[in-house]
Amino acid sequence: MNYLFAGILVFSIVSAFFGGNADGVTQAVLSGGSKAVEYAATAGAAIVVYSGIMKVAERAGLGLWLSRRLSPLIERLFGKLPAGVREDITMNVSCNFLGLGNAATPYGIRAMQAMAQGDRATDGMILFAVINSSSIQFLPTTLAAVRQSAGCASPFDILPCVWICSALSLAAAVTACFVCRKAGGWIAKLHNAGGDTYNRSRRADKAGKRV
Repeated sequence: MNYLFAGILVFSIVSAFFGGNADGVTQAVLSGGSKAVEYAATAGAAIVVYSGIMKVAERAGLGLWLSRRLSPLIERLFGKLPAGVREDITMNVSCNFLGLGNAATPYGIRAMQAMAQGDRATDGMILFAVINSSSIQFLPTTLAAVRQSAGCASPFDILPCVWICSALSLAAAVTACFVCRKAGGWIAKLHNAGGDTYNRSRRADKAGKRV
């Protein structure tokens, strides 16, 4: 990936110079740097504030309270889980619900580590990764910070579209996960049945040869 971006940068600069647009490249570099700093300050401030709010909420017991309220749904999706894992999953979902992907990452990593069994991903890990990637965002704070830094006067006017799209994407992703799990189990049964039939036929052939 580093080579790819380096190649794109070199190709763009060379093309601009040969095309007589060197001044445009210089202006883009200068203005892009200032915009990057402005974006980092605006979006970074929003992320820091909301991440701090979620940390305070966690220490105040919000994670445990949400875990108890959401435990029936979580147990239906993931089965029986220890209280700590259930709380991490709940906090991850809550952070994503508020559009705080950066704050949700530590909870997601801890939950994944707790659910890991050997070198293979479990069904719970796969489902959790799907839910984390296509979560419902009620308040997309990071996206709103990006739009505000770009000069948008009403950064939250996209909320209805975000609610509908995120809900549909989550429903489609979870459904696909369960369908693939069922299909995988069915294919595994067919494969095992075929293997058993093959082994029985091999044993029968060997028995016939000995006779």
